[in-house]
Amino acid sequence: MDWRNSGRPESNVDEFSIIDKYFSGIGFSHDAVTMGPGDDCAVFDLPSGSELCVSTDTMLAGVHYPHEASGDVVADRTLTANLSDLAAMGASPVSFLLALTMPDSVDSWLSDFTDRLSERSMVHRIALAGGNLAKGPLSVTITVMGAVPAGTALMRRGSKAGDHLFVTGEIGSAAAGLRIVQENASNHETLQSAYLHPEPRVAFAEGLRGIASACIDISDGFLADLNHLCEASSVGAEIETRKIFLSDQLRAYAGDQAMEFSFHGGDDYELCFSAPESFSDDIVRLGEKTGTRVTRVGTITAEPGVWLIENETKTPAETRGYTHF
Repeated sequence: MDWRNSGRPESNVDEFSIIDKYFSGIGFSHDAVTMGPGDDCAVFDLPSGSELCVSTDTMLAGVHYPHEASGDVVADRTLTANLSDLAAMGASPVSFLLALTMPDSVDSWLSDFTDRLSERSMVHRIALAGGNLAKGPLSVTITVMGAVPAGTALMRRGSKAGDHLFVTGEIGSAAAGLRIVQENASNHETLQSAYLHPEPRVAFAEGLRGIASACIDISDGFLADLNHLCEASSVGAEIETRKIFLSDQLRAYAGDQAMEFSFHGGDDYELCFSAPESFSDDIVRLGEKTGTRVTRVGTITAEPGVWLIENETKTPAETRGYTHF
């Protein structure tokens, strides 16, 4: 159902009354936010010895979520995309700024949006510190801030030849879910949920500090994002295709194309990271502790490029992924 037609626009309201009704006092309250919504700027007081990690993303209707997406879907996809950037750095969430542009003030859509935003804020312990509201085509811009102990942030650079290469979760499921949503199909709920309601790997990523040699989140496609990591580290990677986990749901939907979704589909918001072999047991325990599927899929090499190993045959990988232009 199109959110723009799912309720009656409120009359005689301005942005301040909308903020008061829907956004004031929602979600988690973080000790580091000493001044939140209501003033010209937010004010932060981070613990001594911490560094601030900041990222921002704009997500547009028809590009990052369907035009008809409900408020809870938009909240999940926009906040998760930003939290995934914090996860890629091993950062603990602190706060976020929200700039929301929407064509009308519709009570049902705004209620769904802010209810889910508040719920996710509590789960991931991240506080809304302020933002902006405007009228126009639907778009959401979120700026997230997280903290790490000084010198411990995970980077894309740092992989060494011989490091093991890992991914979390079930890569490819979200891309298949998007295809199903576009087909207006009512089945394959698990795959649809992977796209509509993704989960960032925040808790797992916090445990990777001091373990991972390099890390990146998978948003544009596994092989494309792996290639970014390799280029930043001036290394290459060999992927053992038989080790890529393909869920039963993905196989049932995609058949022979399941690996294609896994390699090149975007929107996973999983993590791809390297680590020395000596940390293998620690990574297994971290996955068990946080309830995270983690799979070793290959090895970092001194030889540049990304390579696929299948039946002892080595071929160069096509590292295409999603691009805006």
